[in-house]
Amino acid sequence: MLFSVLLIVSTLALTTVEALADKTSDELKDEKDKTEQEKEENEGKLNATNSTIYSLTSELGTVEDSIEETTSALTQIMLELELLDVDIANKETDIDNATVALNDAILREQEQYDAMKIRIQYLYETGNEDLLTVYMESGSISEALTRADYIEGLYSYDRQMLGEYQDTVLEVSELKSSLETEREELLDLQAEYEEEQASMELVIDELQELSDDYAAKISAAQSQANQYAATIAAQNAALQSLDAQITEAEAEEARKKAEEEAKLLAEAAQNGTGVTVTTTGNVTYDTTPIYNSGGSDLGKAIANYGCQFIGNPYVYGGTSLTQGADCSGFTMSVYKNFGYNLPRSSSAQQSVGREVSYSEAQPGDIICYSGHVAIYIGNGQIVHASTPSGGIKIGSATFRTIITVRRVI
Repeated sequence: MLFSVLLIVSTLALTTVEALADKTSDELKDEKDKTEQEKEENEGKLNATNSTIYSLTSELGTVEDSIEETTSALTQIMLELELLDVDIANKETDIDNATVALNDAILREQEQYDAMKIRIQYLYETGNEDLLTVYMESGSISEALTRADYIEGLYSYDRQMLGEYQDTVLEVSELKSSLETEREELLDLQAEYEEEQASMELVIDELQELSDDYAAKISAAQSQANQYAATIAAQNAALQSLDAQITEAEAEEARKKAEEEAKLLAEAAQNGTGVTVTTTGNVTYDTTPIYNSGGSDLGKAIANYGCQFIGNPYVYGGTSLTQGADCSGFTMSVYKNFGYNLPRSSSAQQSVGREVSYSEAQPGDIICYSGHVAIYIGNGQIVHASTPSGGIKIGSATFRTIITVRRVI
């Protein structure tokens, strides 16, 4: 993505440079205004897209929270189902055990019943069912009573055992029935949990689908935002290029205008009509001697232009030719009028252009001293922002030791 953005920026910037290379400063300014307006529109779109991304991200967070909560509840339901499976398995084991116990009790009841029937049948078949017969066949009353008690005890035992087995069968049967009822309740609860599980899984699927939709929208919006950002970056690069071209175009236009004016002034000097300048303080100076010196017409025009500000104040750190300038601010501003951009400090101006000897100095050259600069106007003189007390004035070029002479044009 970064590579794509850089490619877009460099391509648009290069296209802008090529398309605008031959335009005037006014045309370039119009193009800059148009680019700034388009950039502002794209910034508005980018802000709106980022707002959409923020809103979508917030909504996605809400959906993801719901997914997390529902998943947590689903996990609990699944845990409950696992525990129910264990309880149901245990309950079925208990039912199996109760079934075995019931079958055993029924068997014992039947065995007791069958044994009792055999004994009763035996007594009737042998004729011993009549107690009188028992008495008559007994050797004594005591023996008769004993036999009668035995028979009666046997009856009582059989009835007691049969009753106990019947009670056991009933008890085990009720236990089995109760266990089966409990199992049915567990199975009903299991069905409810399974239904709830299916419902939660459906909700999670729907939420996940919604989450994926939000994610897709955020991705698309982010892609759109990246495109806007790339376009804005390209427009910023184009604006920087336009600023540079405007500066260069203005400088070139200023140079052409200055050259035309310099040519006219030189022709006036050659025709003997003389050349004068009127300062901003309404003082007129004869600058014809500048044009009687050697050098280029443009250099003479620069020297002549600098003389227009004689009498204006020296201001430390200033660059205004009318309100006040220091030495390097003065030379920088004079040259800027002719389309040349000099560095701000006097030390940096010692390296501009090319060096010439003082004997070769021509009007418009920059005379450099230690911590000071001036513009040479010919005949051994300079115009410069001298001191706070002297202001902008004409002086001797050799008033201080010259470090270097720089020819810019």
